[in-house]
Amino acid sequence: MAHPLARAGALDLLEDAVHALRAAPLATIACHSIGTAPFALGLLVFWNDMTQPRTSDATCALEALALALLLVWMNCWRAVFAGRLDRQFGGRPELPWTRRRLWRLAASQAFLAGTKPVAMALAVGMILPLPWMAAFYRSAAALADREDLDLAQLVAQARKLAGFEQRQGWGVLLLLTVLYLILLLNVVILLAVLPQLVRMLTGYESVFSRGETYYVDNSLFWLAAMALAWMAFDPFTQAVYGLRGFHLESRATGEDLRAALRMVASAVLIVLGVFVGQARGLQRPLRPLDLDQSIRQTLQSPEYDWRLTPSVAKRASNVPWLVTVTDRLADTVQRGLRSVGDAMERLLKWLREKFSSPSSHETGAPPGRALHWSVYAIIAALLALAGLIAWRLRRAKSKPARMLGAGGVAVSLHDENLLADRLPEEEWIALAENCAGGGDYRAALRALYLANLAWLGSHEWIAIHPGKTNREYELEVRRRAREFPEARALFAVNVINFERAWYGTHSVTAEDTEAFRQRLQQIKAAA
Repeated sequence: MAHPLARAGALDLLEDAVHALRAAPLATIACHSIGTAPFALGLLVFWNDMTQPRTSDATCALEALALALLLVWMNCWRAVFAGRLDRQFGGRPELPWTRRRLWRLAASQAFLAGTKPVAMALAVGMILPLPWMAAFYRSAAALADREDLDLAQLVAQARKLAGFEQRQGWGVLLLLTVLYLILLLNVVILLAVLPQLVRMLTGYESVFSRGETYYVDNSLFWLAAMALAWMAFDPFTQAVYGLRGFHLESRATGEDLRAALRMVASAVLIVLGVFVGQARGLQRPLRPLDLDQSIRQTLQSPEYDWRLTPSVAKRASNVPWLVTVTDRLADTVQRGLRSVGDAMERLLKWLREKFSSPSSHETGAPPGRALHWSVYAIIAALLALAGLIAWRLRRAKSKPARMLGAGGVAVSLHDENLLADRLPEEEWIALAENCAGGGDYRAALRALYLANLAWLGSHEWIAIHPGKTNREYELEVRRRAREFPEARALFAVNVINFERAWYGTHSVTAEDTEAFRQRLQQIKAAA
């Protein structure tokens, strides 16, 4: 019996499977995706309809039948994927498809697809036969693509392979479980942050980004995450068990030894081809002129430029203008920082001279005079600045959080759920004037924006709704006010200025609010 050439550890087996998948052609990987993608999509549709109370029994039965057919379809394509990997392990060519081969593949996978859910559920409940059961069905998938095995022989051979190396089977199963859970955690995090990431990068507000925790709490979200993680991880799992079965079979057949000999023979043929080509090249006589030309070409290559010292004019002409401007800018910044540092050093030196006692005083004697008048001026300026900051903070806290409109309706301009239809346009403008008079130009700008929306809503250019974004309002104005391009452009400018001030860090001044008010009047005049 031939000794196996592969490493026997579970971790080594996983590493070899990674190399095998990386060496597999794209057509092999596509065979697995062709089978798993329809089944995963059908499973999500079936689960979504089953959780809806209005779904009829006939629809559930029809979808269950379709899901069963998709399960057989997936097992068949996974067997094709495993068979192509098995021939890749042994270095064997692809086999032509025949009716006999197709029939045996479909029949065996239909049988295995019908028994696997029940058998795996029992194995999970009993724990002990779980590695054997997983190895049996994975080995059967790798053996199903052969023409020399019928269903009974396939089951017998898969049982034989699953019974070997139980310790290795436990190690492989535990490592695969841990890796799948890590991948599942990454997929869950990606799907959870994806709607908010799309909203931040593109500004597109969707039902998923507005759903907040409901989007993650939905059971369909977790099923979709598990399905995506399984689609990405299942080819690796099948490659691990397929490679394990190939090594176990090679103990009796020596297939791994033949595969290694094929690789050695290919390498030897390549080396012989290189030597033969070099020998043919050496048969030609080398002329001195050809040798000198080769030396000159080699010395002119960029690798030997460091030997030559170019002139200053040539080096200056070869430097791009962008590099020159960048260097000058860097020098200017360095000189400015150096000047600031020198000024700070002179200031600290002056302060040390003012605070230090004269050398003529004796130790422990009181100073002859008080502090310099400039020190008192600095202290007074600092106290005045602190008082101004405290007064501004107190004034900001003393502002009422809620304001009353002309109709006596209490509104808070800092409420994110405030809608424009809460007050008419005139009352929003009055609130804006009140906020501007108190120095709160940011709140005044929002009141003017709500006045703009209220006017657009009164003229049926937009339909005010709590679920709409500013971008959606802008698109709605573009669609309904096509004959007023100037008004559409002015509203787009108002949206940009409002979002930059309300959701960004742009400070708002009295000039900004006045410009916003003028654009609002221009919109009304243009319409």
